[in-house]
Amino acid sequence: MTRMTPRILATDIAKLALTAVFALSSGWVFSQFRLPVPYMLGSLIGVWVLGGLIKPAQPWLGVPRWFHIPVILGLGVIVGGAIGPGFFTSIREWWFTTLVVVIATCIATVIGFLVLWKGRRRPWLQALLGAIPGGQAEIAVISRDYVEKDYAVVLSHLVRVTFIFLSTPLILALVEGQEAVERSYAVQQNLPGLLDLPPRKIIEFLAMAFGSFALARLIRMPMPHLLGPMLVSLVLNALGWVETVRLNEFVLLAQITIGGQIGARLSRVPFREVISYLIDGLLVSAVTLSIYTSFAVAVAAMLGMRLLDAYIGFVPGGLYEVTVLSVLFGLDVAFVAFHNTLRVVLIYIGLPIVLARTPLKQND
Repeated sequence: MTRMTPRILATDIAKLALTAVFALSSGWVFSQFRLPVPYMLGSLIGVWVLGGLIKPAQPWLGVPRWFHIPVILGLGVIVGGAIGPGFFTSIREWWFTTLVVVIATCIATVIGFLVLWKGRRRPWLQALLGAIPGGQAEIAVISRDYVEKDYAVVLSHLVRVTFIFLSTPLILALVEGQEAVERSYAVQQNLPGLLDLPPRKIIEFLAMAFGSFALARLIRMPMPHLLGPMLVSLVLNALGWVETVRLNEFVLLAQITIGGQIGARLSRVPFREVISYLIDGLLVSAVTLSIYTSFAVAVAAMLGMRLLDAYIGFVPGGLYEVTVLSVLFGLDVAFVAFHNTLRVVLIYIGLPIVLARTPLKQND
């Protein structure tokens, strides 16, 4: 772990400032055109495009980990509070959709793997890691140890998350009309601001965020910065001990942080050198999205669910990203969070079994 020095801190702050300028300005432009989730989409596209066009700016774009983690901690608290006290009862009713997610994840992984291994002639482990529908950050770390061209795996997942991330708001507008988009604007505008809350609420929010993170790390929980706060907030809200509020400023900050981070990573991708790996990502994304969307449409029709709830609950668009979208669009946050977490847990259980007998830097 790199030791924080005044020079590194100053560089991080400069990166954060430039990313924020690009993200906020692009988000404001998107909001003027009444586009869905303007500050999330605007941040991603604006930082991506401006960073790609202004080459000297690329090294100065990004969100430092010391800033990103507290934002995700707060997001976990908000999502846990939004899930509601009926969550534990609902889990028993979701046995069928749980089974569907397990089946869809297995099918998507196998078909995506075959597309990359047989169709694109990629090394088998590179193909497998690139096809797994979830766990982007964790798989990126694993790839460094097991795959020679780890950037190809990272690109495949980055394309998948970006593809789903960009398409979801457009699907909302197409399926439910511009009125649904306007409702998402109203949700953001009607959230209480920081100055509207008593100090006790702010202290309560911070204590849940950082206290649960410490506990989650202590017990070695996967994704402790999201699942720790989410589960603690869920339990405390369900028991009626706290009532978590969604801060207007924080929800805006989460959109800019997540969108800006993805945009910064995309802006540094040397497109001409890795075009074939981008095609890999697009192929896997198309296969994965088709499989999960088919299951989502079928389940929504069978159970009489809102289509967007089933879609966001099933598709592997990144756990952080889909939870923000579910909050903004007024979706069933409990359903979305549970099924996306389930998919990631399946990956955590299955992947170590595959890698147990695999040597490092596997290339054939």
